[in-house]
Amino acid sequence: MKAVIASDHAAFELKAEIIDYLKEKGYEVVDLGPITNEPTSYSLQGHKLAHYVLENQEDLAIGMCGTGLGISYALNRHKGIRAARCTSEQDAMLAKKHNDANILVIGGRISSICDARKMIEAFTHTEFEGGRHIQRIKQIEEN
Repeated sequence: MKAVIASDHAAFELKAEIIDYLKEKGYEVVDLGPITNEPTSYSLQGHKLAHYVLENQEDLAIGMCGTGLGISYALNRHKGIRAARCTSEQDAMLAKKHNDANILVIGGRISSICDARKMIEAFTHTEFEGGRHIQRIKQIEEN
């Protein structure tokens, strides 16, 4: 299993904990940075992650910034990206089940490692339901 993760400086510490957790779960992790907690733009990191996801087929993609909002805005500017900023296990499950999210977004200042683990588990153990949701996703992609 392979995961890719990117954050800004505000989520740097939680990102490091998530990387350790993912490695414990058997993931090979691609860390798109940053490698220090020096100020880093969530928008640039979001674009970097979006391009990576669109060019590679990883099992899991995670974007992070302080609240998760800024990086999700940058990510969702890219056709084919459905980044879901989640704050709970239920958010993560429904993001995958109903919206076929392909990037889980977590706020480094608002989520604990315990919360993040639960969201990752929900996201990775949920399948897209399809059905009526397919047309809704197509409508997003077309407009």
